[in-house]
Amino acid sequence: MGKFVRAVASVAKVAVRPFFPIRVYGERNIKNKKSLIVGNHVSGWDPLIFTMWTKNFISFVYKAEFRKIPFLRWVFDGLECVPVRRGEVDMNATKTILRLLKNDKAVCLFPEGTRNPNVDCLQEFHSGAALFAIKTHSPLRPFYIWDKTRACLKNYMIIGDEFELKEFYDKPINHDTLAEATNIIKEKMDALRLQLNGILSDEGIKRRKRTPKEIAKIEAYNNKQRTLKKQIAQNLQPFDVDEENDVQ
Repeated sequence: MGKFVRAVASVAKVAVRPFFPIRVYGERNIKNKKSLIVGNHVSGWDPLIFTMWTKNFISFVYKAEFRKIPFLRWVFDGLECVPVRRGEVDMNATKTILRLLKNDKAVCLFPEGTRNPNVDCLQEFHSGAALFAIKTHSPLRPFYIWDKTRACLKNYMIIGDEFELKEFYDKPINHDTLAEATNIIKEKMDALRLQLNGILSDEGIKRRKRTPKEIAKIEAYNNKQRTLKKQIAQNLQPFDVDEENDVQ
């Protein structure tokens, strides 16, 4: 079934590209080998955008509620995507990700956990990516999507180089180790954000103006982030998906 789903998906992603124009900076040939792909999360379209404009298919982590839709369940299973139950530490998802990495497969997850309405910055990161990278000695590759994707509007994505967390391989996996490693992942992704902003600024490309509704949502989000930052500092967990999240 997997080969058939991939064949259908290969045709579909080429057919859909004209409706989601994206300029990509960086490496587009993302090999499906043992690695963790980590990106910012600004839209429910993010997994599709990354898959559509890069070569090969990788396994994404997604919220388990999507399995209630038969077609999506068929697609996700065929592409070896990983369902995660929100609001808890999902050990089944953790074991599946570890198995995929052990079998030399790439896995993509979004350390922010939930969609971020404030595209001008990154929100607090959860520790799953750091945990998996250290435990399996997997390299990481960051990417950054510039703005919330909208059909027929041009967007921009930058894909960074692989890096490893070798300095943590011989350390015990504890709160402090995960916090430090997670901060490095966030710094790598934030560097991509600044790099892409610089490129687009030089080209005279500006963000569209936000609507009053979007501004209010960003303000509410910023308030929520202050609380989340304290919670994460007290108890780092691999997965903690809230009600609004669609892909971890």
